[in-house]
Amino acid sequence: MRVKWPALIDIHVHLREPGAIHKEDFLTGSRAAQAGGFGLVIDMPNNPIPTITMARLKEKIALAKKAVCEVGFHFGTNGKNLNEFPAAARHPKVFGLKLYCNHTTGEMLIEDINLLAKIFAAWPKGKPILVHAEGVQLAAMIGLAALYRQRLHVCHISQAVEVELVKRAKKAGIKITAGVTPHHLWLPFNSALMKPPLGSKQDQSALWQGLNEGVIDIVESDHAPHTLAEKQKTPPAFGVPGLETTLGLMLLGVKRRKCSLIQVKKWLYDKPKKIFNLPAAKTKIEFDPDKAWIVNNQELKTKCGWSPFNGWRLYGKVEKIDYAGN
Repeated sequence: MRVKWPALIDIHVHLREPGAIHKEDFLTGSRAAQAGGFGLVIDMPNNPIPTITMARLKEKIALAKKAVCEVGFHFGTNGKNLNEFPAAARHPKVFGLKLYCNHTTGEMLIEDINLLAKIFAAWPKGKPILVHAEGVQLAAMIGLAALYRQRLHVCHISQAVEVELVKRAKKAGIKITAGVTPHHLWLPFNSALMKPPLGSKQDQSALWQGLNEGVIDIVESDHAPHTLAEKQKTPPAFGVPGLETTLGLMLLGVKRRKCSLIQVKKWLYDKPKKIFNLPAAKTKIEFDPDKAWIVNNQELKTKCGWSPFNGWRLYGKVEKIDYAGN
């Protein structure tokens, strides 16, 4: 059964340019996105040269012209660039402000609650504030979102307790959405070093339940490529590539009766489009959700050239891309 969908949306990728193009760049990363069925990806700001000024944003936009899919951007902050917020929030290529309350690249870690409050107060309302926050930190971010009436998107939720925090916040009427990655849904605990860490089987069950109940709104790849050498060193680099396997892993979920095909489309297109106020996709993709394929490192488009799912049997490899009727 071949299906035709709008090209998918991934609101959470790290395409590594500028500053780390030995891992990925806008051309190779967008080719990986295209292979995975994505027509629009939104790049995170935590490069070694972070996207925290309008000048750096414009540099990134220029570099992204080589991409073969649409690329948007999240703006970043170190707490010292609040004067840049109005222009960034108005920019049509910016879809949100990203806050890091845990370890990150690019000196953007912010843990001081008073500084975080100033950021929530300063960001113009409309486009969401995205957070990497775990446990108690997430509870604090939810409190600030409620206090300053900001839209909050929780990235890569990973623990059962975080699902419960988001659930309670939604019931309280706070404007909050959440995303989860395929690797947090599928990879066994301690099989790879991640930020946030991979959870237990109980955490994974809670994540699937959260998706099915609508507590978690979207699936985001958190495509974070590193070379194998960087991943195998001590300590290893955080993150894994994911653009080329996200759709296949979610269709594996359909095969294992964890979710439905309609839900996969909702998580990878309908809800991201709505949450981030994105235009309707002109590009269409075609695939057979029942057709199996094997992940093979040698066939990947990502520059890093490997996947933690190498050898896995997935479903629904994209067979055709229709660019506005072509």
